[in-house]
Amino acid sequence: MPAINDSDPRGRLRTPSCRGFTLIELLITLAVVAILSAIAWPGYASIMHRAQRNDARLALLRIQQLQEMHYATHLRYAVKLGSASDAETLATSGRSDGGHYQLSITVAEDAQRYTATARASAAGSQRRDRGCQQLAVDESGRRRSANSQGTWTDQDEHRCWG
Repeated sequence: MPAINDSDPRGRLRTPSCRGFTLIELLITLAVVAILSAIAWPGYASIMHRAQRNDARLALLRIQQLQEMHYATHLRYAVKLGSASDAETLATSGRSDGGHYQLSITVAEDAQRYTATARASAAGSQRRDRGCQQLAVDESGRRRSANSQGTWTDQDEHRCWG
């Protein structure tokens, strides 16, 4: 039974009130969360792209190492990627370990120069990494990157290699 409110001059019965959130309070909270999410998401995506670029860098370093070992044995660089290890093939997959990049090599006609390239997979999340769609390294260790329009640069303006 509800208690009588002593401060009520008429002695009316006061019913206990249920406290909760009003619809307006709930909508304001949802709006604040949506705004904070909209602000935080691009920063989070940028950090994820930068972290997943390590997948490409490691794959290119592995190709460099395998190419140098291949050159020491055959006195020429391998011209393709595959599962076999012979005078023409480098024994590595055409995909990075994390699956974020497609790998390829381009070799000069005399097989004394090469460029290894990692291109962001079209189906992966790295396709949104506009400044660093492709990373490449050659036999001399020169590092390059290309944006989503395919413009190559030696300057690392998007910090693709760092």
